[in-house]
Amino acid sequence: MDVDDVAPGQEFVGVIGNTIAACDVVLVVIGPGWLETLRERSDAQQQDYVRYEIEVALARGIAIVPVLVGGARMPQADALPDRLAPLALHQAAELRDSTFREDCMRLSNSLGVQAARDTSLGGHKTGRRKTFVLAGAAALFALIVLAGWMGIGSRSEGRARSAEINALLATARVQADRTEYESAFYTCRNLLKIDPSNPAALDLQADAAMRWLQDFSVVVSEGSKAEDVAGPRLADILRVLDAALARTKMRGERAADILAHLGWAHWLNQHLAYKEFGTAAERDLRHALKIDPSNVFAHAMLANWIIQTNGDVSEALRHFDLAIQTNKERPLIRRLQLGAMIYNPHVEIRPALIRVADDMRRNGESLSDRYRRRILTAYSPAVNTVEELNQSLAAVPPEDAWETYLWLDNGQDQGTEQQTRREFIHASILEIGGQRAEALAAFEKLRRDLKEHGYDGRVVRHVSEALKRLSQ
Repeated sequence: MDVDDVAPGQEFVGVIGNTIAACDVVLVVIGPGWLETLRERSDAQQQDYVRYEIEVALARGIAIVPVLVGGARMPQADALPDRLAPLALHQAAELRDSTFREDCMRLSNSLGVQAARDTSLGGHKTGRRKTFVLAGAAALFALIVLAGWMGIGSRSEGRARSAEINALLATARVQADRTEYESAFYTCRNLLKIDPSNPAALDLQADAAMRWLQDFSVVVSEGSKAEDVAGPRLADILRVLDAALARTKMRGERAADILAHLGWAHWLNQHLAYKEFGTAAERDLRHALKIDPSNVFAHAMLANWIIQTNGDVSEALRHFDLAIQTNKERPLIRRLQLGAMIYNPHVEIRPALIRVADDMRRNGESLSDRYRRRILTAYSPAVNTVEELNQSLAAVPPEDAWETYLWLDNGQDQGTEQQTRREFIHASILEIGGQRAEALAAFEKLRRDLKEHGYDGRVVRHVSEALKRLSQ
C-alpha cells in the first residue's frame, strides 16, 4: 500500500515507478465503473496514479493480468487512452461474486504462486522469487478480505445480495426505459440502502431525477395541498442532485446538466412547493452556462424562468433560440417554450410564437390542438387590430406565412367564419408580400362575400381599410 511504503519526503512518482519495475506481475483490478472513473479523472485533468502505474508496467513489458470484478467487462482498445490501449490485448481473469474463492485460487495457480511456494520450501528459488510469493499471496488474500468487507464473503449471502442488487437495478432500468422516472428514482434509493456506493445505481438515480424534473407533476387528492405533495419529492431530488454534482467535481458537461436541473428544481420548489425564495434557481442555471455555454437544459430552463418571472423577454427568446440550435432535447424545449409563451401578452411574444409554429411545421414536429387553437387567435381579424395582425403575418416570410397558417388551421371546422378568416389571411399575406393587384382582387371578393352573408363588425372594417390602402 502506498500509504505504508512511501516514506515521508520521498518523490511519489519515482517510488511508484521503481516499485512497478520490481514486480513480476501487475494485477489491474477492473470494476464496473473503472472506465468511467478513468474518463472522469482525465476530463478533470486530475493526476491519476493508477493510470500511471499501468502505463509504467506496459512500457517496461511487465506481465499484466486484468482482473475483472463485480461483473465488469474488459474495455475495448478504442475506449481506452492511447497509452493504455495495449491493456485490451491482455487476457483477463474474472473473479465472480458467487465463486470468488475458487476464482482466486484459479488465478493464484495460473500465476504460479502455489508452485513457487512449494519450491521455496526446498530453497531452490531466489530471494526475489520468495518476495513474489509473499506479494502474490498477500494480494490474493487482500482480495478475499475485501470481499468479506463488502458483505459477500459468505457464498450464500453473497449470491442473495448480488441477486437483490441486480434485480433492483434491472427494475430501475426498465422503469426508466418506460419513462417511469419517479418509480426508477425510488427503486434506486432502495438499491442504495443495500449498496450505498453502487456507481450504476447512483448514476441511474441522478438521471431519473433529471428526467422526472423535466415533466414534474404531482397528483393531489381531495383535502390535500399541492405544496405538501410536491415538497418532499423535490427535497429528495435536490439531495440526490447535490450529491451527483459533488461527484462531478463541478467540471464537464454532466456537471452543467446537473446544475441546470438543480436550478429548475429550486424554481419548482419555490413556484409549486413554496419552500424557498431567493435566487437559487437563476444562480444554478447561469452557473451551468458558465461551465458549458451550449448546454441545452440551461438555455431552455433559464428562458422559461425569465419569462415566468417577468424578466427580459428578448434575453429569454435568445436562450430559446440557442437551445434549439443545439439540435438536442427538442420535445423538452418545445414544452418549455410553448408553456412560457402561449398565454403571454408581451408584444415580442406574438411574433416569436408564430416563428416557433413555423419552425415546428418545417421540421415535422407535432402540435396539440389546444395550442393550435390558441395560436390561431393571433390571426383572427375579429379580435386583433390591424397592427397586431400585421405583426403576426410578418413574423415569417410570406412564402412561409401562408403555409404555416394552413398547417395551424388544418383539421379545424371549416364553417363560414373559418372560411372568411382564411380568405382574409390569404389576402393580407398577398399585401404584405407586395402583390398589390392580387391582394386588391382578393379583398374585393371578400367584401362581396361579407356583404352577401350580412357580416358587420371589425372584419368588415379591416377589409374596407385594406381596399382604401391598395386603391391609392
